[in-house]
Amino acid sequence: INKNFFSYRYDYREEWLRLTRELTEACHDEDFGERAVRAMASLVEARGGALWVKQDVPRYQRIADWEAPLLKDGIEPQDGALATFLQEKEWVINLDEYRATRPIYGNLHLPDWLSGDEDAWLVIPLMLHDDLFGFMVLLPARTKININWEVNDLLKTAGRQVASTLAQLHANRALLVARQFDSFNRMSAFVVQDLKNLVAQLSLLMSNA
Repeated sequence: INKNFFSYRYDYREEWLRLTRELTEACHDEDFGERAVRAMASLVEARGGALWVKQDVPRYQRIADWEAPLLKDGIEPQDGALATFLQEKEWVINLDEYRATRPIYGNLHLPDWLSGDEDAWLVIPLMLHDDLFGFMVLLPARTKININWEVNDLLKTAGRQVASTLAQLHANRALLVARQFDSFNRMSAFVVQDLKNLVAQLSLLMSNA
């Protein structure tokens, strides 16, 4: 009844445009991760947060943060309990709710670096298609906010947008590096060819001598 007959708390069009604008402005900057955290935090008036992203090695590692110097810097294995839960359920984990009514989250056992951190508030999955690209941990809000289905839907949808933009940014950087290597290889080929020509000329001079 709440979801279908009552007015929404958020203007989704405005929230989506604002988030997209924040991410677009950050795409050409080195601090994209920090801007992404700030954009997500602003949705729930969080005081700060941090971003974990999947690495080449099988783990999620913290790569950026915003106003979260005291938030613990843990490393989560890709097959860990937290990553597995976020991958399968795609839930936003409310740590206050988890501590108060743990059975809601089934058999989820949070890692020590997260469960013992009193500053952590929300864990938001960043889903790319059906894969967990990363996750964010947000600090508590400046004012008390009731995390209901509407807030969860907004955060999950925004998380997908962040994951998509972040993956595209990583792909662009990887392509740029590949092109730089390609240019280097071509230049090396020209240099080697010139060296071969010089060696042939010197060899001919030595033979004539």
